[in-house]
Amino acid sequence: MRRSGDPAIDDDLLAFIRTSIKSVWMLELLLFLRRHAERAWSPAELVRELRGSDVVVAQSLAGLQGAGLIVQEAADAYRYAPAGSHFELMAGRIDGAYAQTPNAVVKAILSAPNDKLQTFADAFKIRKD
Repeated sequence: MRRSGDPAIDDDLLAFIRTSIKSVWMLELLLFLRRHAERAWSPAELVRELRGSDVVVAQSLAGLQGAGLIVQEAADAYRYAPAGSHFELMAGRIDGAYAQTPNAVVKAILSAPNDKLQTFADAFKIRKD
């Protein structure tokens, strides 16, 4: 398998990071929830624990839930609960890669295509009809 330039991040992991983790803050939230998987956390508790903003926490929770990495247990409580063994494996690999080579993981996140930017760019494409 071809490598992405860093031995800790192969192409499968790189693809998972780029499609599931939209920001470094979302990564930090995922790793926090993974390390505290025994309990559910309210957004207010996560804001306090991670010193984030309400908006960033809400967006990150929605993204992680959409990626199949966390679940909403109650009206206002979230817990790390991957949708399957593949998601658990990838989350563990992200955790390991971030511990070993944090800059490579950050670079993978930041180099992911931005959907909003792509949508904006697509609006200016000249179409041949």
